[in-house]
Amino acid sequence: MERDKKLRIAPPPEKSDIASISEVKFDIKTKTSYNSDVMNHNYKKRRAFTLAEVLITIGIIGVVAALTIPTIITKYRRQTVENKLKKFYSVVNQAIQMSIAEHGQIDFENQTTGTNDNSEYITKWYNEYLTKYMKNIENEKVGQDYYKVSFTDGTGFNSYLGSNNVLYIFYCLNFSSCALGHYNGKDQFLFTYSPKQQKVAPAYSGENINELKNRCYNASNEGSRWHCAALIEANGWKIPDDYPYIR
Repeated sequence: MERDKKLRIAPPPEKSDIASISEVKFDIKTKTSYNSDVMNHNYKKRRAFTLAEVLITIGIIGVVAALTIPTIITKYRRQTVENKLKKFYSVVNQAIQMSIAEHGQIDFENQTTGTNDNSEYITKWYNEYLTKYMKNIENEKVGQDYYKVSFTDGTGFNSYLGSNNVLYIFYCLNFSSCALGHYNGKDQFLFTYSPKQQKVAPAYSGENINELKNRCYNASNEGSRWHCAALIEANGWKIPDDYPYIR
């Protein structure tokens, strides 16, 4: 019985059958390889850009840059002016308060010339009452009228004492190009100190903001923009969006 069962076991495949199986496997492998080549070819085609597409992309980038870069530059310039104005206001008034704590009220009682030609007197006044409380500065007398101070950050001011006993301070964002007695509302601004105030403040500080804007914006020339620093102060030390002198 066992012998009959063994005889019923299927014989091994013929050589021709083995060949057929090999051929099938070969065909499948070949087909897979072919499909892979097609996919790679299509992928490479999809990655390529035409010259027209590249030029259009460059054009779009150029338009966006032309629209946004001037705005970014203007914003940066305005923030620089705002920060420097606010810093100067803080530093000089800290020095004033330190001087008042040591000397009491700061006056110009020794000023008797009655003219603006008093740089000798104002130099002594600054050295005694103000600049010695300010760090990292250089100062000098200029001619018969002015006294100059420069700071390490590149800013500074020139100043003279008027016959009305008001100290005029012309703050400059760039001391190297600081013109004497100028205030253009762009890189030079007018501040004052008077014994009645006992502090340094923008000229016309405290006036109505709309009036300050009207006077600053409608100044006929750079030499009549007295109100611009006060306008920026009244606006929280922020330059108004429609400010015409810093673009």
